[in-house]
Amino acid sequence: MTQYFSKAEIDEFRQCFNLYSSEGFVTNDAQLRYILRTLGCSPTVPETKRYVKQFGASIDFAKFLEIVHLENQKPSAVSQVAQALENLDQYSRGYISAHELTTLLTSFGEKMGKAEVATILRAMRASNDVIPFAKITQFIDG
Repeated sequence: MTQYFSKAEIDEFRQCFNLYSSEGFVTNDAQLRYILRTLGCSPTVPETKRYVKQFGASIDFAKFLEIVHLENQKPSAVSQVAQALENLDQYSRGYISAHELTTLLTSFGEKMGKAEVATILRAMRASNDVIPFAKITQFIDG
């Protein structure tokens, strides 16, 4: 797996892995998810459960590098969200209503609470009921 990463990247991954792993091993999906997200990946709960099932309940650094490589092969979260929004946009309007976005975020996938969604809408400064897709992707991208 080292052929996919620079020495600096491997050093960064190892430092993070050693900081958050238990005695050099990741032993559960929550721990794996936390380490991957700390490194900037965005695995979902089902994905990390699948990784633990695939690689075993005791993931060492070599296996961890394989998982990081798999995560790096996925499209970015921003591009996934942009694609999902485009797929929902039947009339090519380029926006979504705050009500529709709230329904999506509280009903599908890793469901958010209404208070969390309200906080996001405030942070995006969604002043009216219409939120352009660009505003959503810019918010996610930081």
